[in-house]
Amino acid sequence: MKVVWKNLDKDMTKNRIRLFLVIAFFLLSGMLYSRSFYGGSLAMGRQSDAETLTAEGFDDMPVQININQAEERELTRLPGVGEKLAKSIVEYRRENGDFQEIADIMQVSGIGEKSFEEMKDMITVQ
Repeated sequence: MKVVWKNLDKDMTKNRIRLFLVIAFFLLSGMLYSRSFYGGSLAMGRQSDAETLTAEGFDDMPVQININQAEERELTRLPGVGEKLAKSIVEYRRENGDFQEIADIMQVSGIGEKSFEEMKDMITVQ
C-alpha cells in the first residue's frame, strides 16, 4: 500500500509541474504578444496621451493635440516643435492663460505663419 501512495504522490507532483509549465507558457505568450502589439509597452493600466501618440502603429493616425492642456512632451509631436519651443508654449500659456483659438499660438515667439500652417490641422483649443 505504501508503494502505491508513493507512486501516486510522484504522479501528482509531475502533473502539478506540467500544469505550472503550461500556465507559465500561456502567460508569457500573452505578455509577449501584447508587448509586440502595443509597440514595446505592456498594456498595464492607462497609457498617457503622449505614450499613445508615440506607440507603434499610431504614427499615421491624425492627431489632435489640445494646446491648452498638452505637456511639453506632447507638444514636441507637432511639426517644427522641439523641446525649447514646447517649453515656450507652456510658459506662454502659464503667463497669459489658455489660447482662445488655434491661431493664438502664433503669439508664442518662434511660431510664425509657416509653422502655424504646418500644425493647424493637428491642434485644438477645446
